[in-house]
Formats: sequence, C-alpha cells, structure tokens
Amino acid sequence: MRKDRFFVNFRLKKGQVIIENAQLFHRIRNVLRKRVGEEIILFDGSKKEGICKIVGLSQNKLLGEILEIKENEREPEVFVTLYCSILKKRNFELVVQKATEIGIKKIVPIICGNTIKLGLNLERLRKISIQAAEQSGRGILPEILEPKDFNEAIKEARDSDLKILFDLSGKDFSELKNFSAKNISIFIGPEGGWKNAELEVAKKENFEILNLGKLILKGETAAIVASFLIVNQFK
Repeated sequence: MRKDRFFVNFRLKKGQVIIENAQLFHRIRNVLRKRVGEEIILFDGSKKEGICKIVGLSQNKLLGEILEIKENEREPEVFVTLYCSILKKRNFELVVQKATEIGIKKIVPIICGNTIKLGLNLERLRKISIQAAEQSGRGILPEILEPKDFNEAIKEARDSDLKILFDLSGKDFSELKNFSAKNISIFIGPEGGWKNAELEVAKKENFEILNLGKLILKGETAAIVASFLIVNQFK
C-alpha cells in the first residue's frame, strides 16, 4: 500500500521526531485521519526521505519514530530551469504544479514585452509546489524565484549548457541534438508571443529557437509540454 508523503522543514534523522506545524498536523490527523501505528513518509528537500511510524497524537502535535532513511532516486539528474512569462493566476499556478511534478529544478517568472499580468503570490505558489512534490514522489522542492525582467533572465541563463526559447517560428523540436547538457534553461513567452526584439536578443545569446508543433499553444500548455520534453530528453 502506498504511503502518504509529507514535506518537513527540518533535516531527517533516525529516531524520535515531533511535528508541530499546525497545517501539516491538521492534514495528517484531521484530513487524512492517520492514526497511531500507521506509517507515513517524510522528506526534507535534500533528497532524503524517512519512513515514520506514528507513535502518538495529541491535540496539536504528532510524535513519530523514523525507522529508516533512504535516498530518493526518482529525481531527474538534469537541472532544468523554467523561465515562464507571468500568466493569469490560475494558469501560472497550474504551470508551477505540473512543472514540479515533471522534475523542473527552478522556476523563474519573467516579465516580457507582452506580459499583461504582473502580480504573483509566491507564498501560495510555494505551497502548491510542496503539495505537487509530495504527490509526485520528488526528493527536492523546486526553487521559485521573484519575477525578473526578460533581459535580466537572459543574462542569468548565459552559463547554462543549453538555452532554449520556444516560439512558433523556431525549428522543430526533433532537430535538438545536444544530448550532453546537464544544465538547461527554457523560456516560455506570454499569450501575445515574443516581441521581435526579444527573439533577436535570444538569437544573439546563442539560444536554440524551437517550436512545439504547428498549433498555437496557450502559455501554460507550452510550459508544461516543453518542461516534460526537456526533462525526459536529457534525464
């Protein structure tokens, strides 16, 4: 039987553990109705996870015993950073959820020429990411950064082994040949597409300009499809 997984913000070690985080405790005891004697999995974001037996439940804390700690072996080896133009609230939240499930290591919201929405609730996005990591079996949490201007993001990506900007005008994805890259940056534009000047900047910075097919995809669809293709092409 599959055990429920929970992220904790302390380093795991064998032996006694106390969970006093109110939200986490509520989920374990009141939502999932875990009881004394049952086992859950805890992970701390360092690729370590522990099998924890519940030995006590009070009104506001859980007492457990970590029986075994092991290395999470499901994390993709490739380090992929997703630079995604800020989208509408629910659409960007979907991107964060699915990118986390897929194995993206870092998510950077970017502000482009055609970006319309600017506000983001980073705390909520990080909670969504934690839940997605718990569900998908990840051993780490992706880093979610403050929004960056397009040109600032381009400069930050310079040191990547492979830089890809996705646009309908680009080459077919099947033409991508660099199979040795371990650090990859991918850029997804806003609903209105990239400005011509932005495409020119990316070309001057030696980005691969690729498309995801002949159809026009919504921003969140493009981000999810591109993330999956790149993580699994280079895993």
